[in-house]
Amino acid sequence: MKRVLIIKLWALGDILMATPLLTALKSQYPECEITWVAESSHADILLGHPLINELIRFDSGKWRRLLRKGLLWSWWKEARHHNSEMRQRDFDAVVNCHPEKWWTRIFCAAPVRIGLFPSERLPLMQRLYTMSLAKPPRLHNTDNYLRALEALGLTGPFDRHMALHLSPEEREAARDFLLGEPGYRPSLPMIILHPGTSQPSKCWPVESFAALAGMLPEYNIVLTGSWREQNLAQAVSAGMPEEDRRPLIAAGRLSIKAAAALVELAAGVVTGDTAILHIASALGTPLVGLYGSSRPGDNAPLFGPHTLLFDAGVACAPCYREHCPLSGNDILKCQKAITPRQVFAALTSLLKETHERSSPD
Repeated sequence: MKRVLIIKLWALGDILMATPLLTALKSQYPECEITWVAESSHADILLGHPLINELIRFDSGKWRRLLRKGLLWSWWKEARHHNSEMRQRDFDAVVNCHPEKWWTRIFCAAPVRIGLFPSERLPLMQRLYTMSLAKPPRLHNTDNYLRALEALGLTGPFDRHMALHLSPEEREAARDFLLGEPGYRPSLPMIILHPGTSQPSKCWPVESFAALAGMLPEYNIVLTGSWREQNLAQAVSAGMPEEDRRPLIAAGRLSIKAAAALVELAAGVVTGDTAILHIASALGTPLVGLYGSSRPGDNAPLFGPHTLLFDAGVACAPCYREHCPLSGNDILKCQKAITPRQVFAALTSLLKETHERSSPD
Protein backbone atom coordinates (compact mmCIF):
# COMPACT_ATOMS: atom_id res chain seq x y z
CA MET A 1 0.00 0.00 0.00
CA LYS A 2 1.79 3.13 -1.25
CA ARG A 3 -0.87 5.85 -1.41
CA VAL A 4 -4.14 6.15 0.53
CA LEU A 5 -6.80 8.85 0.40
CA ILE A 6 -9.07 9.54 3.39
CA ILE A 7 -12.24 11.56 2.77
CA LYS A 8 -13.47 12.97 6.07
CA LEU A 9 -14.81 16.46 5.51
CA TRP A 10 -16.50 17.45 8.76
CA ALA A 11 -17.08 17.96 11.71
CA LEU A 12 -14.10 18.73 13.93
CA GLY A 13 -14.89 16.12 16.56
CA ASP A 14 -15.65 13.48 13.94
CA ILE A 15 -12.42 14.28 12.12
CA LEU A 16 -10.50 13.71 15.35
CA MET A 17 -12.33 10.43 15.91
CA ALA A 18 -11.15 9.31 12.46
CA THR A 19 -7.46 10.10 13.09
CA PRO A 20 -6.67 6.65 14.54
CA LEU A 21 -6.74 5.59 10.88
CA LEU A 22 -3.49 7.53 10.45
CA THR A 23 -1.63 5.76 13.23
CA ALA A 24 -2.79 2.33 12.11
CA LEU A 25 -1.95 2.87 8.44
CA LYS A 26 1.51 4.22 9.22
CA SER A 27 2.24 1.38 11.64
CA GLN A 28 1.33 -1.23 9.02
CA TYR A 29 2.77 0.65 6.03
CA PRO A 30 5.52 3.00 7.27
CA GLU A 31 6.26 4.29 3.75
CA CYS A 32 2.61 4.86 2.90
CA GLU A 33 1.69 8.39 1.74
CA ILE A 34 -1.62 9.57 3.16
CA THR A 35 -3.75 12.34 1.66
CA TRP A 36 -6.75 13.70 3.56
CA VAL A 37 -9.64 15.70 2.04
CA ALA A 38 -11.36 17.98 4.57
CA GLU A 39 -13.87 20.79 4.41
CA SER A 40 -12.06 24.12 4.07
CA SER A 41 -13.52 25.42 7.34
CA HIS A 42 -12.53 22.25 9.24
CA ALA A 43 -9.14 21.41 7.75
CA ASP A 44 -7.12 23.49 10.24
CA ILE A 45 -7.49 20.82 12.93
CA LEU A 46 -5.22 18.62 10.76
CA LEU A 47 -2.65 21.27 9.83
CA GLY A 48 0.95 20.20 10.30
CA HIS A 49 0.08 16.65 11.26
CA PRO A 50 3.23 14.56 10.79
CA LEU A 51 1.31 11.50 9.56
CA ILE A 52 -0.49 13.37 6.76
CA ASN A 53 1.54 13.88 3.59
CA GLU A 54 -1.02 16.11 1.87
CA LEU A 55 -4.07 17.97 3.19
CA ILE A 56 -6.62 18.98 0.54
CA ARG A 57 -9.14 21.70 1.42
CA PHE A 58 -12.51 21.36 -0.27
CA ASP A 59 -15.26 24.00 -0.28
CA SER A 60 -18.39 21.86 -0.33
CA GLY A 61 -20.56 24.96 0.11
CA LYS A 62 -19.43 26.33 -3.24
CA TRP A 63 -19.96 22.88 -4.72
CA ARG A 64 -23.56 22.64 -3.49
CA ARG A 65 -24.36 26.22 -4.50
CA LEU A 66 -23.56 25.43 -8.12
CA LEU A 67 -26.16 22.65 -8.04
CA ARG A 68 -28.78 24.76 -6.24
CA LYS A 69 -28.41 27.51 -8.85
CA GLY A 70 -28.74 25.02 -11.67
CA LEU A 71 -25.23 25.75 -12.98
CA LEU A 72 -24.81 22.17 -14.11
CA TRP A 73 -22.08 22.84 -16.67
CA SER A 74 -19.94 24.68 -14.11
CA TRP A 75 -20.60 21.90 -11.61
CA TRP A 76 -19.60 19.26 -14.19
CA LYS A 77 -16.37 21.07 -15.01
CA GLU A 78 -15.50 21.26 -11.31
CA ALA A 79 -16.29 17.56 -10.90
CA ARG A 80 -14.06 16.58 -13.81
CA HIS A 81 -11.28 18.79 -12.47
CA HIS A 82 -11.35 17.21 -9.00
CA ASN A 83 -11.64 13.69 -10.38
CA SER A 84 -8.74 14.27 -12.75
CA GLU A 85 -6.58 15.59 -9.90
CA MET A 86 -7.32 12.50 -7.82
CA ARG A 87 -6.49 10.14 -10.69
CA GLN A 88 -3.13 11.84 -11.23
CA ARG A 89 -2.17 11.02 -7.63
CA ASP A 90 -2.46 7.30 -8.40
CA PHE A 91 -4.02 6.21 -5.09
CA ASP A 92 -4.09 2.54 -4.19
CA ALA A 93 -7.11 2.90 -1.91
CA VAL A 94 -9.74 5.43 -0.88
CA VAL A 95 -11.57 5.44 2.46
CA ASN A 96 -14.71 7.54 2.12
CA CYS A 97 -16.34 8.44 5.44
CA HIS A 98 -19.18 10.24 3.58
CA PRO A 99 -20.30 7.75 0.91
CA GLU A 100 -23.95 8.72 1.51
CA LYS A 101 -23.07 12.08 -0.11
CA TRP A 102 -23.15 10.95 -3.71
CA TRP A 103 -20.99 13.81 -4.94
CA THR A 104 -18.01 12.64 -2.84
CA ARG A 105 -17.63 9.89 -5.45
CA ILE A 106 -15.60 12.36 -7.54
CA PHE A 107 -12.69 11.85 -5.13
CA CYS A 108 -12.84 8.06 -5.22
CA ALA A 109 -10.31 7.48 -7.99
CA ALA A 110 -8.61 4.28 -6.86
CA PRO A 111 -8.90 0.54 -7.55
CA VAL A 112 -9.93 -0.09 -3.91
CA ARG A 113 -12.83 2.08 -2.74
CA ILE A 114 -14.19 1.64 0.79
CA GLY A 115 -17.44 3.34 1.75
CA LEU A 116 -18.32 3.70 5.45
CA PHE A 117 -22.08 4.29 5.41
CA PRO A 118 -23.66 5.89 8.51
CA SER A 119 -26.80 3.72 8.65
CA GLU A 120 -27.53 0.07 9.35
CA ARG A 121 -28.83 -0.59 5.85
CA LEU A 122 -26.79 -0.10 2.71
CA PRO A 123 -28.29 2.09 -0.03
CA LEU A 124 -27.97 1.52 -3.76
CA MET A 125 -24.86 3.72 -3.75
CA GLN A 126 -22.98 0.83 -2.23
CA ARG A 127 -22.43 -0.35 -5.80
CA LEU A 128 -20.02 2.54 -6.34
CA TYR A 129 -17.56 0.98 -3.90
CA THR A 130 -15.51 -2.19 -3.98
CA MET A 131 -16.45 -2.65 -0.33
CA SER A 132 -19.35 -0.99 1.49
CA LEU A 133 -19.78 -1.18 5.26
CA ALA A 134 -22.99 -0.38 7.14
CA LYS A 135 -22.64 0.97 10.65
CA PRO A 136 -23.80 -1.43 13.36
CA PRO A 137 -25.99 0.09 16.07
CA ARG A 138 -24.25 1.53 19.14
CA LEU A 139 -20.80 1.24 17.58
CA HIS A 140 -18.46 4.07 18.56
CA ASN A 141 -17.53 6.31 15.65
CA THR A 142 -13.82 5.61 16.09
CA ASP A 143 -14.39 1.86 15.92
CA ASN A 144 -16.54 2.34 12.85
CA TYR A 145 -13.79 4.26 11.05
CA LEU A 146 -11.24 1.61 12.01
CA ARG A 147 -13.35 -1.03 10.27
CA ALA A 148 -11.95 0.37 7.01
CA LEU A 149 -8.58 -1.11 7.98
CA GLU A 150 -10.08 -4.58 8.25
CA ALA A 151 -11.55 -4.04 4.78
CA LEU A 152 -8.00 -3.34 3.61
CA GLY A 153 -6.91 -6.67 5.05
CA LEU A 154 -5.20 -5.30 8.16
CA THR A 155 -5.61 -7.03 11.48
CA GLY A 156 -6.08 -5.39 14.85
CA PRO A 157 -6.25 -4.55 17.59
CA PHE A 158 -5.74 -0.93 16.54
CA ASP A 159 -4.79 2.04 18.69
CA ARG A 160 -7.99 4.06 19.27
CA HIS A 161 -6.23 7.19 20.54
CA MET A 162 -6.97 10.33 18.56
CA ALA A 163 -4.00 12.04 16.93
CA LEU A 164 -3.82 15.82 17.49
CA HIS A 165 -0.58 17.59 16.62
CA LEU A 166 0.23 20.96 18.20
CA SER A 167 3.16 23.00 16.93
CA PRO A 168 5.45 25.19 19.08
CA GLU A 169 3.91 28.23 17.38
CA GLU A 170 0.38 27.20 18.39
CA ARG A 171 1.46 26.61 21.99
CA GLU A 172 3.18 30.00 22.00
CA ALA A 173 0.02 31.67 20.66
CA ALA A 174 -1.96 30.19 23.57
CA ARG A 175 0.59 31.40 26.14
CA ASP A 176 0.77 34.85 24.52
CA PHE A 177 -3.01 35.16 24.70
CA LEU A 178 -3.03 34.44 28.44
CA LEU A 179 -0.11 36.70 29.26
CA GLY A 180 -1.66 39.53 27.22
CA GLU A 181 -4.90 39.50 29.22
CA PRO A 182 -4.97 42.00 32.13
CA GLY A 183 -7.25 39.72 34.15
CA TYR A 184 -5.01 36.67 33.88
CA ARG A 185 -3.54 35.49 37.20
CA PRO A 186 -0.47 33.33 36.44
CA SER A 187 -0.38 31.84 39.94
CA LEU A 188 -3.81 30.21 39.52
CA PRO A 189 -4.80 27.20 37.40
CA MET A 190 -7.18 27.57 34.46
CA ILE A 191 -10.63 26.17 33.72
CA ILE A 192 -12.01 26.37 30.19
CA LEU A 193 -15.75 26.82 29.70
CA HIS A 194 -17.01 26.27 26.17
CA PRO A 195 -20.66 27.39 25.93
CA GLY A 196 -21.21 26.96 22.17
CA THR A 197 -21.97 23.89 20.08
CA SER A 198 -22.93 23.24 16.46
CA GLN A 199 -26.60 22.86 17.45
CA PRO A 200 -28.65 25.11 19.77
CA SER A 201 -30.25 22.05 21.38
CA LYS A 202 -26.83 20.91 22.66
CA CYS A 203 -26.06 24.16 24.48
CA TRP A 204 -26.14 24.34 28.26
CA PRO A 205 -27.86 27.64 29.23
CA VAL A 206 -25.77 30.82 29.37
CA GLU A 207 -26.95 31.57 32.90
CA SER A 208 -25.79 28.11 34.00
CA PHE A 209 -22.31 28.71 32.63
CA ALA A 210 -22.25 32.13 34.34
CA ALA A 211 -23.32 30.59 37.66
CA LEU A 212 -20.66 27.88 37.37
CA ALA A 213 -17.96 30.44 36.59
CA GLY A 214 -18.96 32.33 39.73
CA MET A 215 -18.33 29.18 41.80
CA LEU A 216 -14.70 28.98 40.69
CA PRO A 217 -12.94 32.05 42.14
CA GLU A 218 -9.68 30.13 42.64
CA TYR A 219 -9.26 29.58 38.88
CA ASN A 220 -8.64 31.61 35.77
CA ILE A 221 -11.83 31.14 33.73
CA VAL A 222 -11.41 31.19 29.95
CA LEU A 223 -14.37 31.15 27.55
CA THR A 224 -13.54 29.53 24.22
CA GLY A 225 -15.46 29.26 20.97
CA SER A 226 -15.48 30.25 17.32
CA TRP A 227 -15.95 33.78 16.05
CA ARG A 228 -19.66 32.96 15.67
CA GLU A 229 -19.82 32.26 19.40
CA GLN A 230 -18.31 35.52 20.63
CA ASN A 231 -21.72 36.91 21.61
CA LEU A 232 -22.42 33.74 23.57
CA ALA A 233 -19.16 34.14 25.48
CA GLN A 234 -19.94 37.81 26.13
CA ALA A 235 -23.36 36.85 27.49
CA VAL A 236 -21.79 34.37 29.92
CA SER A 237 -19.37 37.04 31.10
CA ALA A 238 -22.14 39.62 31.49
CA GLY A 239 -24.16 37.16 33.57
CA MET A 240 -21.52 36.94 36.30
CA PRO A 241 -22.25 39.00 39.42
CA GLU A 242 -18.70 40.14 40.24
CA GLU A 243 -17.35 42.49 37.57
CA ASP A 244 -13.84 42.26 38.96
CA ARG A 245 -13.69 38.54 38.19
CA ARG A 246 -14.78 38.55 34.57
CA PRO A 247 -13.57 35.52 32.61
CA LEU A 248 -11.06 35.82 29.80
CA ILE A 249 -12.75 35.62 26.41
CA ALA A 250 -10.79 33.63 23.83
CA ALA A 251 -13.80 32.98 21.57
CA GLY A 252 -13.05 34.13 18.04
CA ARG A 253 -9.55 35.28 18.94
CA LEU A 254 -7.55 32.11 18.46
CA SER A 255 -7.23 29.50 15.75
CA ILE A 256 -8.69 26.09 16.53
CA LYS A 257 -5.19 24.70 17.08
CA ALA A 258 -4.20 27.56 19.41
CA ALA A 259 -7.45 27.00 21.30
CA ALA A 260 -6.46 23.33 21.57
CA ALA A 261 -3.14 24.47 23.03
CA LEU A 262 -5.15 26.36 25.67
CA VAL A 263 -6.98 23.12 26.46
CA GLU A 264 -3.60 21.44 26.88
CA LEU A 265 -2.66 24.05 29.50
CA ALA A 266 -5.98 23.88 31.37
CA ALA A 267 -6.68 22.09 34.63
CA GLY A 268 -10.13 21.18 33.32
CA VAL A 269 -12.74 21.76 30.62
CA VAL A 270 -16.54 22.02 30.80
CA THR A 271 -18.37 21.76 27.49
CA GLY A 272 -21.36 20.37 25.69
CA ASP A 273 -21.32 17.71 22.99
CA THR A 274 -18.96 19.45 20.58
CA ALA A 275 -15.43 19.37 19.16
CA ILE A 276 -13.58 20.70 22.20
CA LEU A 277 -14.82 17.67 24.13
CA HIS A 278 -12.78 15.46 21.80
CA ILE A 279 -9.84 17.86 21.85
CA ALA A 280 -9.73 17.57 25.65
CA SER A 281 -9.95 13.78 25.38
CA ALA A 282 -7.14 13.67 22.82
CA LEU A 283 -4.90 15.81 25.04
CA GLY A 284 -5.78 14.09 28.32
CA THR A 285 -7.23 17.22 29.94
CA PRO A 286 -9.86 16.50 32.64
CA LEU A 287 -13.28 17.01 31.12
CA VAL A 288 -16.90 17.40 32.21
CA GLY A 289 -19.18 16.77 29.22
CA LEU A 290 -22.79 17.99 29.26
CA TYR A 291 -25.37 16.02 27.27
CA GLY A 292 -29.08 16.58 26.69
CA SER A 293 -30.44 16.35 23.16
CA SER A 294 -27.69 13.80 22.57
CA ARG A 295 -26.24 11.33 25.05
CA PRO A 296 -22.89 9.63 25.59
CA GLY A 297 -22.68 6.79 23.12
CA ASP A 298 -21.40 6.73 19.58
CA ASN A 299 -19.20 9.77 20.14
CA ALA A 300 -18.30 9.71 23.83
CA PRO A 301 -14.67 10.47 24.72
CA LEU A 302 -12.60 7.30 24.95
CA PHE A 303 -9.56 8.60 26.81
CA GLY A 304 -8.48 11.10 29.42
CA PRO A 305 -10.15 11.78 32.79
CA HIS A 306 -13.78 12.66 32.20
CA THR A 307 -17.25 12.78 33.71
CA LEU A 308 -20.25 12.83 31.40
CA LEU A 309 -23.54 14.25 32.70
CA PHE A 310 -26.91 13.29 31.23
CA ASP A 311 -30.31 13.32 32.95
CA ALA A 312 -32.11 10.18 31.80
CA GLY A 313 -35.20 11.31 33.69
CA VAL A 314 -36.14 13.83 30.97
CA ALA A 315 -38.67 11.90 28.90
CA CYS A 316 -37.94 13.54 25.54
CA ALA A 317 -34.15 13.23 25.81
CA PRO A 318 -32.25 12.49 23.75
CA CYS A 319 -34.16 13.82 20.73
CA TYR A 320 -31.11 14.36 18.46
CA ARG A 321 -32.81 17.41 16.97
CA GLU A 322 -30.98 20.59 16.06
CA HIS A 323 -33.53 22.83 17.78
CA CYS A 324 -35.47 22.01 20.93
CA PRO A 325 -39.06 21.10 19.98
CA LEU A 326 -40.41 22.37 23.32
CA SER A 327 -41.44 25.94 24.11
CA GLY A 328 -41.95 28.27 27.04
CA ASN A 329 -40.43 27.18 30.34
CA ASP A 330 -39.86 23.68 28.98
CA ILE A 331 -37.47 24.73 26.22
CA LEU A 332 -34.08 23.02 26.63
CA LYS A 333 -35.55 21.03 29.51
CA CYS A 334 -32.84 18.38 29.10
CA GLN A 335 -30.07 20.95 29.43
CA LYS A 336 -31.66 22.78 32.33
CA ALA A 337 -31.99 19.49 34.20
CA ILE A 338 -28.22 19.60 34.75
CA THR A 339 -27.64 22.25 37.43
CA PRO A 340 -24.53 24.39 37.95
CA ARG A 341 -24.18 22.82 41.39
CA GLN A 342 -24.06 19.33 39.83
CA VAL A 343 -21.43 20.40 37.33
CA PHE A 344 -19.37 22.11 40.03
CA ALA A 345 -19.46 18.93 42.15
CA ALA A 346 -18.49 16.76 39.16
CA LEU A 347 -15.65 19.09 38.18
CA THR A 348 -14.15 19.44 41.65
CA SER A 349 -14.37 15.68 42.23
CA LEU A 350 -12.73 14.98 38.87
CA LEU A 351 -9.92 17.47 39.51
CA LYS A 352 -9.32 16.00 42.96
CA GLU A 353 -9.15 12.45 41.58
CA THR A 354 -6.82 13.53 38.78
CA HIS A 355 -4.54 15.32 41.24
CA GLU A 356 -4.42 12.31 43.56
CA ARG A 357 -3.56 9.96 40.68
CA SER A 358 -0.79 12.20 39.43
CA SER A 359 0.72 12.94 42.87
CA PRO A 360 3.67 10.75 43.95
CA ASP A 361 3.05 8.42 46.88
